[in-house]
Amino acid sequence: MLKVKNLHKKYSGESLSAVVDISFSLKECEVLAVVGKSGSGKSTLLRMLAGLMKPDAGVVEFDGKPLKNPEEQLIAGHDKIKMVFQDFQVKPNMTVAENVKYKLLHFNKEYQAERCEELLDTCGLSTLAEKMPHELSGGQQQRLSLARALADDPKLLLMDEPFSNLDPIIKEDLLLELTEIVKKERLSLILVSHDTRDALLIADRIAYVEEGRLVQIGDNETVYKQPKTLEVAQFFGRVNEISLDGQKHFIRAEDLTPQLEENKFEVTVSSSTFMGGVYLNRARYSGRKLVVFYSSEKLSENSNMVLGFKGRCQLHF
Repeated sequence: MLKVKNLHKKYSGESLSAVVDISFSLKECEVLAVVGKSGSGKSTLLRMLAGLMKPDAGVVEFDGKPLKNPEEQLIAGHDKIKMVFQDFQVKPNMTVAENVKYKLLHFNKEYQAERCEELLDTCGLSTLAEKMPHELSGGQQQRLSLARALADDPKLLLMDEPFSNLDPIIKEDLLLELTEIVKKERLSLILVSHDTRDALLIADRIAYVEEGRLVQIGDNETVYKQPKTLEVAQFFGRVNEISLDGQKHFIRAEDLTPQLEENKFEVTVSSSTFMGGVYLNRARYSGRKLVVFYSSEKLSENSNMVLGFKGRCQLHF
């Protein structure tokens, strides 16, 4: 469906390239999360995929045909690729229903009404049809923005940090709803995020971008359990570097287990902090070296205990 070949982009006046030789493909009805730190090139990549920005080199193919560059078109972009923006971009002087129908003006009125009703229902907006955008919450405005994008009948949705301004629980609910909507509408989706929880919750595959380069792409479990670099591993959670018998071992915090006899070592607990369902513990071993691990119960400060980890839990780079 979508093929990206050797994309490269450098902004005028910048010493470093924003996107460097990125290649990947996307299948129909697949959800890909593009993650990475701020400034890593994710948004630049997305704008090129949308046909809103011309790459310096490389090509984006959609359904077997290269995307046209923005200057080659009266209106930049592709009619089957739609981008949902973080700032919603709704019509402030129209009701919710009118906002959706506005995208359907080139259809007859019967279809407008039918499709509008369907989209409002799909996006959880049926009871808000006569509300104005300023009367909606942030989550409801994002639903409206999504409904407007779906009204254009796209095959591929692009979303750039769409829920970053929302409360965590609302954001999680919207992501789960988005998963259902994408399946119902048989869409492909590329979601840019700096939040790994978003990516793991919604994506079929994850792409990690660093300094404009595609460092790793794969299914969620592979990227998490078999990261190609320490930076990828640390982006998805706390990683301990443990020196035992002259060797370094990289172990996630959740894989350090109290009283485990395998690869064991003694630590002194520095702090134990309640995090909701678990306690986050900081401890030191060999005098000064720090490790972080989790426990189901609060641990006493300055208490000594044995930690261990299974060999299969080691991360290898």
